Amino acid sequence: MSQTTGRIPLPSMTPLEETNDLIGDAAGLQARLDNEAYAFFRNVLDADAVQSLKKKYMKVLVDMGYVDEGQTDPIWNGKDLTDFPIKIEPLHDDRVWEAFVAHPAVNDFFKGLLGGAPFWLPIVEYRITPPTKELPDDPLWPRHQDGFYNGDLNCYTCWVPLMDIGEAEGGIAMATGMHKDGYLHDLNDPPQYWIPQGAIPPEVWKRSDYHPGDMVMFTHWIPHSGLPNRSDRFRMSMDVRVMRADADLPVLGIVKSFTPDAIVVANHDGREVRLAVNEDTYCRWTAGRRIPIKELIAKIPAGDRVLAFHKDGRATMLRPPR
Repeated sequence: MSQTTGRIPLPSMTPLEETNDLIGDAAGLQARLDNEAYAFFRNVLDADAVQSLKKKYMKVLVDMGYVDEGQTDPIWNGKDLTDFPIKIEPLHDDRVWEAFVAHPAVNDFFKGLLGGAPFWLPIVEYRITPPTKELPDDPLWPRHQDGFYNGDLNCYTCWVPLMDIGEAEGGIAMATGMHKDGYLHDLNDPPQYWIPQGAIPPEVWKRSDYHPGDMVMFTHWIPHSGLPNRSDRFRMSMDVRVMRADADLPVLGIVKSFTPDAIVVANHDGREVRLAVNEDTYCRWTAGRRIPIKELIAKIPAGDRVLAFHKDGRATMLRPPR
């Protein structure tokens, strides 16, 4: 089944529920995420840390020629967008997320929020969404659930806006209440198995106007999507993923050997870990598309880094850590 079956309108959306009252209440936050699958915090992330990250995004846009030198906002200068990349490789190459989460104020906030030291997963999306003049046929594509592509790991995605994002800029939209229905992805639509039109009622979608310092935190179950950007500027945000450091962590380290039956990893904690691999192991590259085990073996040879989610000694998902 294709991800689109016809033109659908962008539904009217009510705001997300704000949850700043849960700051410092780790048990309350956990209950909120268990029940509602998302939390929305206003003005909680350090302004200097967010501004530093924004400047790095702006430099990339200027270097690529889409924003004029000297601009403080990512206003599109009219350069043709045909070749604008989906993945912003300079930001990936520089691993700019690491300085952000290492900022003392950011680290302290998450330590207090989670009730323990954070463990940051190297699964990061640097999102620079270009403007568009017209709504696409399916303005909620690609609606998805993070857990489907990330091995059902019980981590939290943190969506961080780096600028003011109003209705025109779009931002993230959450399909509230739909986390209770399991995975909605179409198993007959390989290789990315998108959630099809009609699987989510239009009235459950919610979004807010977002500002630097805000954060939407959500579980791997809740469907969500980035909305079309109908403004005059690029939309800038970042997704990072966090767990408590004392949780059941994934395997993250250097590949020692990798065959169709098993992978052996020198783990980040000093252990050597062997995980079984079989046809049920979800092997993926950077865009989420499922690929054959042999293709991933060629892409992640011995000596490269790997991120492995696992259960009962078997790798449930294998991917590059980026």
